[in-house]
Amino acid sequence: MTVPEEPPVMPTADEAEVRTDPPIAVRVSFWLWVLAGTLGVVGAALFFTLREDWALREYERARAAGKATFTVAELTQTAIGLSWWLLLGSIMFLGFFLLLAYQARRGVRKARTLLLVLAVFGALFQYSVGRVTIYGLGSSLVIIVAVGLLYTKGGRRFFPANRD
Repeated sequence: MTVPEEPPVMPTADEAEVRTDPPIAVRVSFWLWVLAGTLGVVGAALFFTLREDWALREYERARAAGKATFTVAELTQTAIGLSWWLLLGSIMFLGFFLLLAYQARRGVRKARTLLLVLAVFGALFQYSVGRVTIYGLGSSLVIIVAVGLLYTKGGRRFFPANRD
């Protein structure tokens, strides 16, 4: 006895997810998020390795100005804590940038919104630790451009309101 085969069934609208490639603005934005996170980590790693030199320079500068209220040991301890904060925070931001930028590249509208919020915190983070360097400025600039690209005309069409 032979069992009859069931005829093929057309997939529903939910099952047949249409895959579209992201526009160039979204693809460029993805790589800019990677660059922004990498710049932050590189800047933090450099400060981590040069923290004792930074503490000594700050002490000498304050002493020359007649405002030396901290010892070199106290400034070194501050630099150690600051360097760990900056390094771990930069690694955390890189991870969030990678995760959310990948999701945005797939067309997830929530990821684009979260990247906007994270961009504000990421740019503020570069300045909150008191170490404005060329890496922090570069990372902040790249963050601003990456967010802007997600909200261009092509990016807005790629993230329709009813997709999520």
